Amino acid sequence: MQLIENLFVGESVGNLGTVVYSLKRDIPVFRLYCLVYFADRNRMEILSSKELFTKKYRSRKGIIAGVAMGRHEAVDLLCYMLEEAAKAGRDLTDPAAWLQ
Repeated sequence: MQLIENLFVGESVGNLGTVVYSLKRDIPVFRLYCLVYFADRNRMEILSSKELFTKKYRSRKGIIAGVAMGRHEAVDLLCYMLEEAAKAGRDLTDPAAWLQ
């Protein structure tokens, strides 16, 4: 999986260096949820890191846009991403535009 340069990070993520290290090596992190953009379907998905590294998603080319501890924080982080995209005047119907 690829990560965007300016990764969105939830408040509860303690050691970002360890999280990034684990994600780059396909190591699941307990309670870690990722906001992943899949260009083939042009959509953003919230996946646990355990689910992200299953056979179903391993073959898909996704870009990790954000990380959060817990699903609730991941939803809050997605809302924050949308708010920032709206402030910048980006197209809210296109998830690829949220990552710029």
